[in-house]
Amino acid sequence: MSAPVLRWLRGDLHTHCEDPGLAMAYLEGVGGRLDFAALTNHAQKPALREQAEVITRMRAALPGLVLFAGLEWNTPTGGHACLIFPPSPREHEHAQTFARTFDRLVEGSCPTPAEALAFLGALPPAERPLIFLNHPAPGQWSARDLDQYLEADRAGLIAGLEAVHGHQTRDLVLALDPLNYPGSMPGGLADQLYTRGRPFALLANSDFHIHKQRLKPDYAPGVFNHIRAGVAPARRDWADIFAALRLGRTCAAQGHWLDLADFCVDQARLGDTWTGPGEGLLTLRLDAGEELESLDLIGQFTPDQPPAILHSFGPQPAGPLHRSLAVPTGARGFVRLRTLAANHQRPWPSQRAPRLFFSSAILLHGR
Repeated sequence: MSAPVLRWLRGDLHTHCEDPGLAMAYLEGVGGRLDFAALTNHAQKPALREQAEVITRMRAALPGLVLFAGLEWNTPTGGHACLIFPPSPREHEHAQTFARTFDRLVEGSCPTPAEALAFLGALPPAERPLIFLNHPAPGQWSARDLDQYLEADRAGLIAGLEAVHGHQTRDLVLALDPLNYPGSMPGGLADQLYTRGRPFALLANSDFHIHKQRLKPDYAPGVFNHIRAGVAPARRDWADIFAALRLGRTCAAQGHWLDLADFCVDQARLGDTWTGPGEGLLTLRLDAGEELESLDLIGQFTPDQPPAILHSFGPQPAGPLHRSLAVPTGARGFVRLRTLAANHQRPWPSQRAPRLFFSSAILLHGR
């Protein structure tokens, strides 16, 4: 018997609107492309102080969109991270207080990772945010940084990282090799956590700045980079989305050319831990809207095996696909999906670069 099929909600948890007058323009088309989004204005800018009023207007204008209040944190060690707060009467108060005290670019603030995470962990459980590491490109987040923050994260707030870069149309981003991006590459930052048996969400966000579109046009939220969050078929409220993100039940998608119908090892699905006993059966069902250049499974079956491509199914045709793979008895590690579209055309005809689809991991602890 296969694991229950999930409903995949689409979202974007890294966007900006620094001009309140553009709030309604931000929403144009978003309701037809996304189920959830977050405003994550920079902690050191006036826009964060205006964000409560902007979010209130947006929620009233588009009640079908789950809109989270967040902020982009300039961390003490130099990287960026998004804090996504659960809806509550104090969501904006918590964001403002945190920004004033724990953001390295706010005047008078002199934070340490431990102090910042202790503050968030002391909030009531229902009001604590999730934290996602942004654009871990070369020279930004490192394994050493990640270990420092995880050690200080007593409340389990750090829930995932971006598998690909935002700012999707910039030449610098187009020049990056997404197959070797530090967060999602085989053996990268995410895999180092999966080897420790920790669920972790892989995300694709836009980092869209609507107030910069005249100078630096970009794909709007949901047009290209987006998150798929797996929830029960009848559910789609903010708590279900938070649960999927916390469990690592996500996919990172660039474009809308692939749908994941089923990915499980016996009963274990994304974010779960397969425990056997005996040999397991990995089941993969996809609906490919176009031809695939590659369909790969990344992970490890033994702790002494470095994370790598476990199996490549190779190029695949468009249409429904059903593939399976035996998981050895006693396998310990993880497995996740990486797919590359055969056509490298992006939404703007002048731009060509690889387009990928990643899943988070199924953890393996066989016996």
